[in-house]
Amino acid sequence: MVGNTDWNALIRKIEALLRLKTFPVGLKLLENKEELDRNKWARRPAHKTTLCQLITMVRTYDWTVGATAGDFPRGMCASVAGLAEPPAQVLDGTFRSLVWCRTKADGEKCEASIPRIPAGRYQAVLLAPQVYSPFEPDMVLIYGNAAQMILIINALQFADYERMQFFCSGEGSCADAIAQCHLTGKPALTIPCFGERRFGHVQDDELYIALPPAYMEKMERNLEALYSRGVQYPVPYHGTACDPLPGMPPGYHELAAGKVITGLGVPPRKVSRW
Repeated sequence: MVGNTDWNALIRKIEALLRLKTFPVGLKLLENKEELDRNKWARRPAHKTTLCQLITMVRTYDWTVGATAGDFPRGMCASVAGLAEPPAQVLDGTFRSLVWCRTKADGEKCEASIPRIPAGRYQAVLLAPQVYSPFEPDMVLIYGNAAQMILIINALQFADYERMQFFCSGEGSCADAIAQCHLTGKPALTIPCFGERRFGHVQDDELYIALPPAYMEKMERNLEALYSRGVQYPVPYHGTACDPLPGMPPGYHELAAGKVITGLGVPPRKVSRW
């Protein structure tokens, strides 16, 4: 189904259900860097850039952007995206110990834990607002607050439930989301790191998640199903000092009363606005 996805309809529905502030970003790794030159929409950096800066250009400026290893400072973003091998002084912990780790040994341990897309296959990365169906993405990046992220997780768990696990390597959120998603084929949620906040202007209330394309259709379908059951964004407040049961779906009432759960008390709301 992914190859025939109507990305415009899918993204617009997700934007409406989650009320996202910024565009979901499609990311595609290119095996041939000449593909960037053939893309009439792709803007190339005029100076060194970071991956998080490019992502923010896409999700806020509404731009399509692309980069090769030479567009990134040596030893950083390119090695996470699989465009270059990390230098020896990165892998042995020397670089990490300058700021983020107390000793070189701590830095080496940190670097060994960081997921990276293996170098050698890809020569460039291309990013665009996925709502325009610019390409079939390798993954889609969505930024939002904690409430929006838990609803995404709820939707992914609604059918074929799986307890989800996420990782944090510290200063390297692009690795914890993008590389982790690429390597595992599963959604990867992360806390934006210091660098992503400093250079990518990620806000204090934002998290982000990388999703393989197949999970996008599942998420959209299940967000709508949850909406029909009263699970929505923004989450409506019920009050901290009142009886919580009137604000809960009918199955909770039956459980609280010790009855057999039928869930038939209130019919699901119809979702027709999209």
